[in-house]
Amino acid sequence: EGRAQVCIATPASAAPSRGAGNCATSHDGPADDRRPFAAFPAERLAEATALAAEPLLMYQAERDIALTLQHSFLPQPHRLPHLPGVDLVVRYVPASRHTEIGGDFYAALPTRDGVLTAVGDVVGHSLDAATVMVEIRHALRAYCVEESDPRALAERLDRMLLHYHPEVTATVCLALLDPGTGRVRIANAGHIPPVILRDGGRAEYVRVCGPLLGLALDRPEPVELVLHREDRLLMVTDGLIETRGVDLTTSMEQLRTAAAGAPPGLDALCDTLLGCFGHDREDDIAMLALRLG
Repeated sequence: EGRAQVCIATPASAAPSRGAGNCATSHDGPADDRRPFAAFPAERLAEATALAAEPLLMYQAERDIALTLQHSFLPQPHRLPHLPGVDLVVRYVPASRHTEIGGDFYAALPTRDGVLTAVGDVVGHSLDAATVMVEIRHALRAYCVEESDPRALAERLDRMLLHYHPEVTATVCLALLDPGTGRVRIANAGHIPPVILRDGGRAEYVRVCGPLLGLALDRPEPVELVLHREDRLLMVTDGLIETRGVDLTTSMEQLRTAAAGAPPGLDALCDTLLGCFGHDREDDIAMLALRLG
């Protein structure tokens, strides 16, 4: 009995839409078999396969766009702005699972009152989350030209989300550092608080909290502290430590302990934490560490 072999290929350059593929068939039955091609449902098989593959191709295209947005708008370490008086290290690691497209971001911006740093995360995993992430980051860059107070900036970002994306919420932690005095003002909007590592290996979370962006709730005054020359300030997104089935407070304590035991230096701190927690994560990871230069 003859057999039909079907090979379906989609060109790498083709858009993920119906019909963007080729179908090649061969028939190894008897040479005198003259049955029409329709006897072998290759075309139907090809169409069914293309329909089944279409959602996967469309998702891959969406993920590629999201990753392009993230890589384009999150500056790489060699492209960070020059910030006098501050040493800064950042890390960004996309989720290991292709089903997750995150809205994690970081920023380091010069202002008239010092250096503003931010780490945040748009709630959700989609191209929309990545797009809103870009909007928040650009809005922050625009706002801090005239305003540097972390609480005021959080309020402006909150109003922006409510106006343009009322269905979206986001977290962000903002820190304004005066390199001349070491004075830091920190405002938090539903995010993991920063960790401050003091000389001698002590590590503790800054006691700062506040509601998520996008909820139109009142915001507390920023928390103030002084960063000494030997101190380091660490800001991360929850993708670094959040694990299914593990309470977040437990994961936060594990992070604090690992940070306290990390070697001196900003690169060593970030690399140690990625080595401890950064494998096979279900969410993106954004990390920022700084100290006085």
